Amino acid sequence: MSSAESTHLDGDNNCAEILRQCWLHVHVPKAGGSTLRQLMNRNFGKEKYYNSRSLLETKQYTQKDVSEIVRCHPHLDCLSDHKFSLDLPWEHQDAQIYALSYVRDPVERFVSRYFFHRHFEEVSCVAQRMSFSEFAKAELIQGEAHPQTNSQTYFLNGGRSNDDLAIIQQALDTGRAFLFPIERFDESCICIERMFPNVFSDLSYVRANVSKRDAEITPDEKEMVRTYLKADYPVFELAHQFLDRTLESAFKSQDDRQHALHVFKDRCARRFHNFYPPVAPGEPVPPVGYEPTFPKPTKPTTPTTPAQHDPNSVATQVEPQATVETLPQDPVQDKES
Repeated sequence: MSSAESTHLDGDNNCAEILRQCWLHVHVPKAGGSTLRQLMNRNFGKEKYYNSRSLLETKQYTQKDVSEIVRCHPHLDCLSDHKFSLDLPWEHQDAQIYALSYVRDPVERFVSRYFFHRHFEEVSCVAQRMSFSEFAKAELIQGEAHPQTNSQTYFLNGGRSNDDLAIIQQALDTGRAFLFPIERFDESCICIERMFPNVFSDLSYVRANVSKRDAEITPDEKEMVRTYLKADYPVFELAHQFLDRTLESAFKSQDDRQHALHVFKDRCARRFHNFYPPVAPGEPVPPVGYEPTFPKPTKPTTPTTPAQHDPNSVATQVEPQATVETLPQDPVQDKES
């Protein structure tokens, strides 16, 4: 049985139904999701992975929406979307739902989002014409941002409130939802590789979508932001606690865990692109962003129409060769004569 499938047993322990695993990347914005999307693409492949992008990121799917998406796309084993929450159809009749999500220190996430929008040329944003302090006041004090934009808790619980952890905890209790802090990304990766080796064979990575920071954020500005985002710290702490428990479950000893982490970091150090394998040990690692070039395939030459044969041409004349008809019929007589 494939690792991407699970078996439902009836009362007599007979195999009743085999369901595929369907992984949902609940993509909290500015929490390492761009890197993870590339890893999902690499591990599942283009035929099994779909990355959905929406211009209305604040409109999230309901359980019914997600159930219908999974039912209508049986060929997909992994989907990533900003519109997923952890309020998911865990008892789906066609697939066994798994969810993976990351959260981030609330202040650092807010700072990162400011710089991301400041340099995001495709969409006009107030961050492009405001200082960080002005941006923070507009969003946090004047309330010019949607609640889920700045509240990771609101995002994950499907818009119930800024501090309700019930839906999030219920998801973790299923044993099929994983919530990790992005600050401990490497540790989370070795967990997933160890627990699902046939699904996630290699999560080594190069960071993607790193925002350019062209201004200093003062400690006072960060502290001001913290007072408005303090309701997000419980879910951040919950993610740390969940990772600690998952590490203890996945690794038999501290030495086993440290060895796996060392090997993983070595793979990351030798990787230069999320879609190419790590270079061999001892070989120089190309710079980040390097794209290997391969020789272009040669096109077969189109045969031209052959020129008409001219037997009288000097270039095409051939010396006559002896044939059966021109050889002497009686070699002995020929020699004597």
